[in-house]
Amino acid sequence: MLSTDIQQDSHQAEQGRPRLRDDIADQLELAGQVQRNFLPSRLPHTEHIRWAAMFRPAQWVSGDIYDVARLDETHIGFYLADAVGHSMPAALLTIFLKQATVMRQTLGNDYRIFEPSEVIDGLNRKMAQQEFAGCLFATCCYGLLNIQTYELRMARAGHPYPILIRDGRSECLQSRGGLLGVFSEAQFEQHAFGLQPGDKLFLYSDGGEPLIGRSNDDGTFAFSKHFLSIAELPVEAMIEAYDEMARHYHFEPGELDDVTAVALEILP
Repeated sequence: MLSTDIQQDSHQAEQGRPRLRDDIADQLELAGQVQRNFLPSRLPHTEHIRWAAMFRPAQWVSGDIYDVARLDETHIGFYLADAVGHSMPAALLTIFLKQATVMRQTLGNDYRIFEPSEVIDGLNRKMAQQEFAGCLFATCCYGLLNIQTYELRMARAGHPYPILIRDGRSECLQSRGGLLGVFSEAQFEQHAFGLQPGDKLFLYSDGGEPLIGRSNDDGTFAFSKHFLSIAELPVEAMIEAYDEMARHYHFEPGELDDVTAVALEILP
């Protein structure tokens, strides 16, 4: 009798596993939809500036998050952040990153727009103070664009270098800055660049590194021919082509990751 009961319990457990897997898949799909709600529903185009973005999770949910926000009549703040790791823990950390990234502070009837290094520093301190279990860290690249003068100020924390595309040439904009959440007193460099009509700026998460190119032994970076070819396109077509590259690229097992990008173009 005991053997029969065990067999029945085992049979019922086997029947329940497909339903459990379906329930988990449904919940993860719903979580992915909720996560997308944290992305900007529209991008703040202006007469002379166009934006584009793509978001391709490796699975249901992503460890990447981005935002592009009009801060006042003169400034647009934007960032791309990438939680180290995969699946649900990384996705949950992106919600924290979204809420903890403060670009502007209102003071009574006045306000102050934070410099990129201040934004990165504040985010790093909040992550370090949180002391996440499981050693959760993140990378981020934050930019502040003056839409009248086209001055761009940027700071980064462990993130792939942003790429400036000018006159048919692509260049990595390098600056120092370690991972977010490791040391609360870490320092993050800020640099200023003058953009000009025809320029494009491309930010990407490290899941797209196999598509972009590779570092040479001498420390230089070699862009892939495919990336250089799409870099010549208008920004919206460029992002669409990059999305297609990610969709068709055969990632090695250790390479599969979320692929996200944010780009802008100064129109001639």
